[in-house]
Amino acid sequence: YAQSHLEELKLQGAPQYLTRMLTEIDWGQYTIVGFTSTFDQNVASLTMAKLIKDLYPSVTIVFGGANYDGEMGVEHLRAWPWIDYVVVGEGEVPFPALVRQLLDGKGHEEPPAGVAYRKDNAIRFKPSPHLFTEFRQTGPPDYDDYFELLDQLDPQRSQSLNRILLYEASRGCWWGEKHHCTFCGLNAQSMEFRAKAPAQVFEEFTVLSSRYNTTRFRFVDNIIDMKYVDELFAKFAAERLDLEVFIETKSNLSKRQIQTLAHGGVKSMQPGIESLSQNQLTEMKKGVSPLQNLQTLKWSLYYDIHLAWNILLGFPGESNEDYRRQLDLIPSILHFQPPEAVGEIWIERFSPYWKWPEQNGIRITGPGLAYGYVYDPRRVDLNKIAYDFEYELIEKRVDPSLIEELTRLTHEWQRLHATDDKPFLYYSKAMDFVTVFDGRAPDKPVKQRYDWPHAAIIEFCNDAPKYFGQIRGELNDRAAGAGPDEATVKQALDELLRKRILYEEKGRYFTLALPVNRTF
Repeated sequence: YAQSHLEELKLQGAPQYLTRMLTEIDWGQYTIVGFTSTFDQNVASLTMAKLIKDLYPSVTIVFGGANYDGEMGVEHLRAWPWIDYVVVGEGEVPFPALVRQLLDGKGHEEPPAGVAYRKDNAIRFKPSPHLFTEFRQTGPPDYDDYFELLDQLDPQRSQSLNRILLYEASRGCWWGEKHHCTFCGLNAQSMEFRAKAPAQVFEEFTVLSSRYNTTRFRFVDNIIDMKYVDELFAKFAAERLDLEVFIETKSNLSKRQIQTLAHGGVKSMQPGIESLSQNQLTEMKKGVSPLQNLQTLKWSLYYDIHLAWNILLGFPGESNEDYRRQLDLIPSILHFQPPEAVGEIWIERFSPYWKWPEQNGIRITGPGLAYGYVYDPRRVDLNKIAYDFEYELIEKRVDPSLIEELTRLTHEWQRLHATDDKPFLYYSKAMDFVTVFDGRAPDKPVKQRYDWPHAAIIEFCNDAPKYFGQIRGELNDRAAGAGPDEATVKQALDELLRKRILYEEKGRYFTLALPVNRTF
C-alpha cells in the first residue's frame, strides 16, 4: 500500500500540485522570487524554482535558509543553473540590499557581502563580516498572508484551528559560545548569542496574540536567554496569563526556575537531556550532570511540563560502565517522563565532530545515505551539500549487548507511559512521618511509612540535592541539637538508597519521589 501510494504521489499528486502552484499565481509579474529552504524543503523548492525559471527566464531566483549556509549554498548555486543568487547565512542585511540593487537595475554590479553569485563562468562569494543584531528593526513576525490564504481555502476550519505561532527571540547559543556541544551543528556559522530584550518579547507576544487570536507560541530559539525566566515568564505569571509556550533550554534548571516557567505558560520544553551518564555528558561538553538532569525531570513532571528529550548513544570514548550505570538508574526513575527516542548520534555539519573527526575518534565515511537517493551525485557534490554524514568510531569499546539492553529498557519505559497505568513514586507528609507510594513496578505497588530520621531526610532532600553534612546539620537543628549520630544517618541514607527513594551522586542526595502536596 505504501509503495503504491508513493507511486501515485510521484506520478499524479506532485505534478498536479506543481501545475496548480504554477498557474494560480502569475509568477511573471515579479522581478525576484525567493525560496527559504530548511531540512527537507529543498527538493520541492528547487523543483518549483526551475519551473518558474523555465516559464519566466527574466525572473531572478534567490535561495537562502539553513540548507544554503556555508559551502552548501555555494555548491547548490554551482549545481543548479536556474538559481541566480544564494544568500549564505543570515539574510536580514544582505538580502534587502540585494533586492534594492536588482530593483534599481544594478544587477551587473557586485552584490553585497553574504551573497553568492556567478561571474565569468565561476561562482563568487564574499562572506558577510557581521551578524544581525538589530532586533528592534524587525518587529514581530507577519503571518497575515498565511492566515488570509488559510481563510480562503477553508474559512470554517481556519476559524476553528487552535493556532500555534512560531517566534524567534534569539540567535546563537550562549552555552555553545563557551563550550560547543560536540555533536551539535545547529548554529552553523553564527554561534554568537544575540537576544531580544524581555520587554520587547512581551510587547511582541501581546501584538501577535491579539492579531492572530491565539495564546499558543513556540520559541524556535536553540536556547532561551536565561534572563527570560525572571524578566519575561515571571511577568506572564504575575499577570495570570493563560499561555501555552514551548522553549528549548539547558537542563541545569532549579525547582524555582521550572516553577516560574510553568506558571508563566511553559507547557512543553526541550531541555537538552541527552544522557544519564556523566562520562557521556562530559564527552558531549553539555556542562551538566545526571543529577541536574534528574532534577529537571522531577520538577517538570511535578509542574506538568512535557519534556522532549533523548538518550543518545555511540559517542567516542564511552565505555560499558556508561551503559551499566544507566541500566541501573532507569528502574529508579520509571515514574519520570521517558525519552522520546533512543539511538545513535548523527554527525552534523558545523559540529566539532564534523570539523575535527579524527581528533575526536571518528572516521567520516561519506554523506548521509539518503542524499544519494535524492540527488544525482554526477551533478552535485553530496559531500558539499549534506548536513548529516555517515561515520564509524575508530575504536569501539562497548559491548553491543549493553546497547541492545539499554534500548530495550528505554522502549519498555516508553510503553509503560503509553498505558493508563503509568509508573508512580510520590510521598505524603504527616506531622512526624511520611508515607511513600511506590508504583514503579506497576504489578507490585508498595505503600510504606517512614519515621524519623528517614522522613526528615526525604523531605529535606526534596527541593534540591544535599550533602551529607547538610543533611546531618538539618537533622540536628530539627532535634534541637540532639540529632542522630553519623552512623545512624548513614544507615538511614543507605536504606533509602536501597529502596531507590533517594539518588546519590558525588556525595549529594536527592529525593526521587514527588510530593503529593501541590503547594511547592
